[in-house]
Amino acid sequence: MSRVEVVHPRFVPLGTGDSFQVGRVLPQRALSLIGGWCFLDHFGPVADALRVACHPHTCLQTVTWLFDGAIRHRDALGTDIVVRPGEVNLMTAGWGVTHTEYSESQQPLHGVQLWTALPAASRFVDPQFEHFATEPVRMSDHEVAVFVGQFGEGDSPVRVFSPMVGAEVRFTSNEPLVVDVDGRFEFGVLADSGTVFFDDVEVPQAMLGYRAPGHRQVRLQADASPGHLVRAVVIGGEPLDEDIVMWWNFIGRSHEEIVAWRANYMAAIGAEQGGDNPNNFPLTPRTNDDPEIPAPPLPGLRLRPRHRRHPVAG
Repeated sequence: MSRVEVVHPRFVPLGTGDSFQVGRVLPQRALSLIGGWCFLDHFGPVADALRVACHPHTCLQTVTWLFDGAIRHRDALGTDIVVRPGEVNLMTAGWGVTHTEYSESQQPLHGVQLWTALPAASRFVDPQFEHFATEPVRMSDHEVAVFVGQFGEGDSPVRVFSPMVGAEVRFTSNEPLVVDVDGRFEFGVLADSGTVFFDDVEVPQAMLGYRAPGHRQVRLQADASPGHLVRAVVIGGEPLDEDIVMWWNFIGRSHEEIVAWRANYMAAIGAEQGGDNPNNFPLTPRTNDDPEIPAPPLPGLRLRPRHRRHPVAG
């Protein structure tokens, strides 16, 4: 029998002014990674405008996927693009990048933002950006839009650096959806707009079902109908057997790396003296004249690495 564990989100403020609330599903104290996925924020529908001024990232990819609304993304690479439902924005931070994110319409925002941790061999690649409009496919009675990797009959060409998958499933009936998958992958299923059953385990709305590697199929089901759509987000991947140090918007491999990146960014925005690489974080032009977001103070203790969880497949 499959062993699916249900993970509860914690609610945190986000952005300039801290007025935008998200459900942070990953990371959790008991679950830091699902494959290479290391971060998952779930939001909406929320009428408050998203305002995230210039901020930095290192050694990760950001993945933005919307169900409703629109977000304008600008970055230090010169990208200026609006992402809408059915489209994926993927920004690879590599050795260092900055970007901004702002609501582009009055329509409430609803969607997810995820990060992938770049593996050691690829974590210092040059920063880059991709935008891709997906082509949903019908699977059983349901519609599936794959934004990363391959899931069933759908796939996405965006570049990732470890084996992984990300997809939105829109259930339109209570017929099960059974998908053959790589048995090396671990999986998470986020229930967005209603209860979803993951291998017959109930995952309530806004929660995540997690399953360890060792299974060749994913079985999903929801109490849906043509007039009552239920949505889920599926993420999975081959476990990343590397310890990562994750603090604020940085992913590193040591406390010292995080300290150096913070100093470089704070020097770049003129908030503090110091740093050893003034070119680490080229700044993104301001939106609405909002100043760059300063990094919070470092804790008084050494930052500890997050380990890949080694659960026992049931």
